Amino acid sequence: MTARILAATAAALTIMLAGGCGGVSDQTYTELEHQRDDVLAWARELSAVASTTLATSPEDATEAYDGVAQKGTSDNYKSYKYDVQADFVTEHQEPLDALHDELEEFSPTFSSNSLRLSHGDLTAFFQIYPKGPGKVGMFVEGPAIEIDQEDMSDWDGFVVGEPVDLA
Repeated sequence: MTARILAATAAALTIMLAGGCGGVSDQTYTELEHQRDDVLAWARELSAVASTTLATSPEDATEAYDGVAQKGTSDNYKSYKYDVQADFVTEHQEPLDALHDELEEFSPTFSSNSLRLSHGDLTAFFQIYPKGPGKVGMFVEGPAIEIDQEDMSDWDGFVVGEPVDLA
C-alpha cells in the first residue's frame, strides 16, 4: 500500500512539475524566450537599416509582452506576443519609399501610411504618424503564444513597456 501511495505522489509531482495541473511548462517559457530573442534580433537589424536610411537614431525604444484579446475587448488574455517599438524622427521626404528599397529581402508591401514586412512567423511595419511630420514608428512582433494571464504575470521574464537597447 505504501508503494502505491509513493508512486501516486511521484506521478502527481511529475505532472505538476511538467505543467499539467494549471502551471505553465518550461517548454512554453522557452518558446516565449525564443520569440523574444528572434523579435529583438530582427528589430535590431531593422533599426540599423532605418538608422542608416533615415539618417537618425531610434527613440523611445520599448519591449513588451502584449496580451492578445481572443474575442471583443476582454482584458483577460489567454495569449501573448512579444513586440518591440521605436520611433525615428527624420527629415527624409519619402521615408517609407526609402525603407522599401532597402528592405526588399523581406517582401515589403505598402498599406495606407505603413510599410509591412515579414520574416518567417515574425511581422513588422514602419508607419508614418500624421500629426508628427518626419516621425516614423517601427513595430516588430511575434505570433501569439497561448498562456493564461495569471501564469504570464508570475513569470520573471514578463516585461511591459520596458526600455530596450536596439544597438
